[in-house]
Amino acid sequence: MRVNGRRGLLALATCIVVLAGAGVAAAVSSGGYSPLQQDCSPGADAWNTAASTEPGCHNYKLNVEDGSGHRYAEFGIDQLAQDLNAHAGSYEVNTNDGGAGVSGTYDTNYQPIPPGGPSEFGLLFYPLEVAQCAVTTTMPADPASCVTFAPNLPTEAPTVTVSPQTGSPDGSTTGLLTNASIYLGADDNLDTGEHDGADGMTTTMTSNSQNGPSDGGAIVVNWHPTDVITWLADVMANPLALLTNPVPVADAGFGMCADGICTSTQTRQRTVYNGGSSGSRDVYNYDGKKWDPSECSSGSGKDELACVTPLQPNGMDGWRLSEAQNVYAEPGFQFYEDPDPQGSPIGPYPLPAVYAGTCGVAAGGGPMVPAAPAGTPVTNNSGQLLVSTGC
Repeated sequence: MRVNGRRGLLALATCIVVLAGAGVAAAVSSGGYSPLQQDCSPGADAWNTAASTEPGCHNYKLNVEDGSGHRYAEFGIDQLAQDLNAHAGSYEVNTNDGGAGVSGTYDTNYQPIPPGGPSEFGLLFYPLEVAQCAVTTTMPADPASCVTFAPNLPTEAPTVTVSPQTGSPDGSTTGLLTNASIYLGADDNLDTGEHDGADGMTTTMTSNSQNGPSDGGAIVVNWHPTDVITWLADVMANPLALLTNPVPVADAGFGMCADGICTSTQTRQRTVYNGGSSGSRDVYNYDGKKWDPSECSSGSGKDELACVTPLQPNGMDGWRLSEAQNVYAEPGFQFYEDPDPQGSPIGPYPLPAVYAGTCGVAAGGGPMVPAAPAGTPVTNNSGQLLVSTGC
């Protein structure tokens, strides 16, 4: 998502939360989002594939699964080629991942926004832009001139297919009683077919950097009551384990990233990014983090080559390699700069981080907040306020 990142973040959150609440259905370093759950490869949204789509890939996906990977229900919106509006997708409900059920496809056969119009995410704010234009630019001359596009009218009727499947339930749904997950994810391809992931080419030094789209988010809910047995053993061996997983029978999380702006709210520790170095760090703790240049991103080959610097001659791959093996979001709320060099930060860069949760509190970092003087109590080497409970 390369323009109006803060608006894009709000629009993306609206798409995830509102559609979820309506029952229609957050490289996204926010925790929970997965290209696999979207039925996509890590390179499906590469910037150099903008004119095409990957068969079966979705930019919006709802899945209900058990702990064995059996998927009992799903709804998706198909991935889009650049400049197309979301219009088609698929659904399926099945009793035992192959038994009796129903599946099908749908297509509105409608492209309401013509080329040159606002993006689908931008459409949410278009009335405000028109009103601002009318008040500040043209009044009292011709407010109508602020309306810069007219939506296309439908020319075909929507289509829906329904395909019943026969079979007998085999009882596998009982697995949902002991291990079940609900996943709801969306990414910025939903925004008029945007493609802005790394191209995965050696010439741009991104062959090990493909990590899905640069922006998106997910809501995840997992039910696993039998985990309480191992949880009790872990807590008895190390009481601090309670801080990273305070609720053993279930967990949930919501997170999203757009243009380097990330937020994540989790009930347990969750990995948001995997680097290539040893060790781990909390995503809000910038201590030891080596930031790629602000011009570095996966928006184009030129942007990818901007990742190459004297400090890091191996470009985006090198920056990923220098990151900790596991970057965690901890239980609680966190706001932070995207650790993935694919992100296209809109500044200030890096953003100051904020965290409050079972692992303590943190604040600061980046150019917006002056670093605390060296040796100041409760600060780290990045000058952030950091009070840890020992996670």
